[in-house]
Amino acid sequence: MRPPLDAEPGRRAAVAAVLGLALAAGALLRAAAPCPVPCVCHNLSESLSTLCARRGLLAVPLDVDRRTVELRLADNFIRAVGPPDFANMSGLVDLTLARNGLETLRPLAFGDLESLRALHLDGNRLAEIGPAALRGLLNLQHLSVNNNQLVAVAPAAFADFQLSLEDLDLSYNNLREAPWAGIRGMANLHTLQLEHNLIGTVEPGVFSELARLARLDLTSNRLATLAPEPALAVTPAALALSFGGNPLRCNCELLWLRRLGRDAGELETCAAPPAVAGRYFWAVPEEDFVCEPPLVARHTRHLRVLEGQRAALRCRALGDPEPVVHWVAPGERMVANSSRAVAYPNGTLELAAATLGDAGAYTCIAVNAAGEATARVELRVLPLPHGDGGGAAVGLPGPSDMAAKATGNTTGEEEEEEEKEPGQAVEVAEVTAHSALVQWEANKMAPTAWVYQLQYNCTDDEVLVYRILPGSSRHFLLKHLVPGAAYDLRALDGALDFALGAS
Repeated sequence: MRPPLDAEPGRRAAVAAVLGLALAAGALLRAAAPCPVPCVCHNLSESLSTLCARRGLLAVPLDVDRRTVELRLADNFIRAVGPPDFANMSGLVDLTLARNGLETLRPLAFGDLESLRALHLDGNRLAEIGPAALRGLLNLQHLSVNNNQLVAVAPAAFADFQLSLEDLDLSYNNLREAPWAGIRGMANLHTLQLEHNLIGTVEPGVFSELARLARLDLTSNRLATLAPEPALAVTPAALALSFGGNPLRCNCELLWLRRLGRDAGELETCAAPPAVAGRYFWAVPEEDFVCEPPLVARHTRHLRVLEGQRAALRCRALGDPEPVVHWVAPGERMVANSSRAVAYPNGTLELAAATLGDAGAYTCIAVNAAGEATARVELRVLPLPHGDGGGAAVGLPGPSDMAAKATGNTTGEEEEEEEKEPGQAVEVAEVTAHSALVQWEANKMAPTAWVYQLQYNCTDDEVLVYRILPGSSRHFLLKHLVPGAAYDLRALDGALDFALGAS
């Protein structure tokens, strides 16, 4: 039976009352969600904000609602954060940890924050960021680590958000080298702030993939030059580039930057060369950005060394910018650093133990942006005297010149034959973990020795070590040996193998 028409308003009112009670109950349930005692929580629509700034906190509160979207922990005394602090906060979008005196980011500290868009770590005491410290931030767009004490940032620290990051602030730190390998792949980066660090070089080509870069700040670092970067050579409106406060060397290497044609009122200044030092960068005419080609001012012309001795070939070059010196060995071979040959930045080429094969004409090549210069150095290696009574000099003793004696491996018959041959009885005694005493006795039937040559090397290393000793010597202490390694030892007319055991 249908109710009377005048009953409809009352029924609608009852239904509305029931719905109102349901909504109020839902709001009450949401309001009943836990909120850390010192904090303030705002529940607007479906977003929960937990505000814990300036609350004297020593650690991240344990009872923070895991559903929170915004968490502010600035201006507290939190010294370290780790994985338990933000576990299961997969919906967190904005996290602020600024000005806490924060010193440590433990590995995977933010491992569950896959939705985080902004992370504020500015104003802390972080000295380094390890490769796993920021792992798990798959969608991070804004990262601020300015005003810390950073001396090192692992390039791998940016791996998880390299393609999503839009703003990176590493300013006001102690970085001598920026994490260029990590920055290079940030294809969506808009802003890069590196001002007020100790950065001395910019890796060439690092900006080639940063097509969206709109602001680059390198102010107040230690940059003397900046390699030509096509990605930076754009119109002023397309890229805000700041590089004042650096000791710029205004020579031909910076001509490309001068041709950007910025406002002459900007305050970048030149620190060198003397002709333009102290002048405003943009006010220096292009024709004054010049380089000086290399000039070899001093070099070794002829050098004679005894076989086995150290040989130092010197080549000092001047120019602007400072030339880089390369060495070419006889046979047109470029000299590469090895355990036996080292080319130093000052132009010196050092051979640890010269051999007869090292002799010949060497060429030092000094190169800079303005050109190159060369100089020739003649190296002569004098063979060691053999002491055969006739004064004839021979080369290095080869295997056929050596008596095949091995300690503990000779038969009685072999020992008897060796005793009949003139030569030196060589033995190794007093073996320790890092040294061995080599002893020998002169054979009265053999000619008087002028000089002894001791030659040894580890069986795992082909590099020979030479020692030249007076003819009156009867022993020599080998030092800096490797524990557990086997060595091959030769002494003019004798040879033996010995193993150096750890002790």
